[in-house]
Amino acid sequence: MDPDSRPELVGPKGCTDGGVVRRLQESHAGERMAAALVLGLVLFSAHGRAGGPDAAAGAGTPVAGTNSFPSVAEVLGGRTFETYTEQDVYFLRAIHDRYPAQWPDLLAANITVKDYLLSPEKLERFVNELGEAMEGRNDPAACTNLAMLTGDPTFYANANTYHPEILQAAARALMRIGPAGSKALVSAFTESHYGADPGSLEDLADAIGEEHPAGSEFVQALAATAFDFATTNGSYYPRCTAAAVKNLLGLKDGFSAVRAHLRTEEILGNPGRFQAVMDGIAAGRAGQLATNLVAIQAQVRAKLEGLTNSPGGYRDDLRELDSRIGRTLAGFEVRESAGHPVP
Repeated sequence: MDPDSRPELVGPKGCTDGGVVRRLQESHAGERMAAALVLGLVLFSAHGRAGGPDAAAGAGTPVAGTNSFPSVAEVLGGRTFETYTEQDVYFLRAIHDRYPAQWPDLLAANITVKDYLLSPEKLERFVNELGEAMEGRNDPAACTNLAMLTGDPTFYANANTYHPEILQAAARALMRIGPAGSKALVSAFTESHYGADPGSLEDLADAIGEEHPAGSEFVQALAATAFDFATTNGSYYPRCTAAAVKNLLGLKDGFSAVRAHLRTEEILGNPGRFQAVMDGIAAGRAGQLATNLVAIQAQVRAKLEGLTNSPGGYRDDLRELDSRIGRTLAGFEVRESAGHPVP
């Protein structure tokens, strides 16, 4: 259909981007489609009838005891909106509150691998609007569907494409939803996820770091990623470790969680990993840990003295760790001398 010939939706003023409800009204009634909200897809009832222009005249009115999807006109009730996003959010809340039988199928139809591959902008918009619509509502169905984006390898480890913006949007939406959303988000931080695609855990850690959520579950998830997770052969991912440490330091009790791992036995047992930990501490500008780092450096140098005649990878890792500790401490001093006190 020529875009210029599409029917205009009465409501949003001054909008150039079509919203959820406009796209619903542009659908053809009676055409069976997989229920979807955004960018040209439509919702369908459990009986296969799509909501469209004819539905607005009453054809889609729910019947008691059935799962028929309501008409757009019925859901909006004659309201007008300033933006399509405002309209979409209202529509989502209305379906959630007044037509709960349709809610799970609506979500499942809009968060799909197909959209992740072919319509990522549409999917990201839906995720953002869902987060706004369900903010503070702790909705289990929304959490379940959003958690697929953050924790299902079909999405985060897809061999054909990767969309960090969608994973981060899902993370933010889950945090907005409430405790159930937070629980769903941290469930993505697993050792199997770490082994399959550490880059996506980095992106989720960054989303958490930006929002600074207060829950202890986030501290536990990032600490496990930084210090505990490993591949099946015992390897670790330095960038993921550094990102987890940096974002952990931005959380309540994050400093305590990092400090708890700055122990001689743990550091000398894996100096390579703690090189990445130092990178995270430097990126997080964690000047509060300076005293700990000075003590660690002394321990590392003492160990190196005992390895003078023992060349090898372990000694090389200790030397590099010593160097990174030094650079991190120097960075703290530079910030102080420039008039930027470290935290």
